[in-house]
Amino acid sequence: MFNIHRLTWPAPPQVKACYTLRTGGGSQPPYRSFNLGDHVGDIPSDVAANRRQLLKNLQLETITWLTQVHGTQVADLDAILDKSSLEIKDIEADACISRKTHRPCCVMTADCLPVFFCNADGTQVAVAHAGWRGLLGGVLQETLRTFEPSSPVMAYLGPAISAKEFEVGDEVRMAFLCHNASFGKHFEASPTSPRWMGDLYAIAREILQQSGVSEVYGGDRCTFTEKDAFFSYRRDGVTGRMANLIWLE
Repeated sequence: MFNIHRLTWPAPPQVKACYTLRTGGGSQPPYRSFNLGDHVGDIPSDVAANRRQLLKNLQLETITWLTQVHGTQVADLDAILDKSSLEIKDIEADACISRKTHRPCCVMTADCLPVFFCNADGTQVAVAHAGWRGLLGGVLQETLRTFEPSSPVMAYLGPAISAKEFEVGDEVRMAFLCHNASFGKHFEASPTSPRWMGDLYAIAREILQQSGVSEVYGGDRCTFTEKDAFFSYRRDGVTGRMANLIWLE
């Protein structure tokens, strides 16, 4: 499937995970073409068609789409969805978890870092939307708190903007330094401006390792530079969104 990339990591076989690419959909520029975000100005019918195609390609019945706010709220999809047989909308959260089969956890991104989680027993999965605000606020730690300590957790860092392209002001760097001085090594002076280049991947790895996650995979793609593969808000401004999904089969 040319618009889906399945993760390569040593997760239990019942754990399925993937992220989407920008190709192979029906949206027109500047959302060309597999845009899955319904909040970015794209034609609603095109987004709906892309979402139906995603369900068909993954052989899933439904996906719960979160309302993401760059926060740290973690939605327990089982607790929410078991209360109603109807489609649940407007769940405001930046991460979600599930322990039931065929119930995909999903976040959308276009430069922010998606982090996939599963435990070694293959009984729980989660995914978090982690831009710099989410990383600083603790969205990864909040997600990890939902896992039972009896089974080790592994993580995968999905496609995000790389350190060579993620330019931030001194206020962002200082916010991280005030939180943890060790984060300073993940910021380098910009070669072209009096600003800083921040490494979301390295910050996430440090947070995960400090939280006891020893197996961390991925983190080798750049949404900004790989323009044929990914949407990028930093690069394009008005653009689409990719989906990052993990579920138990």
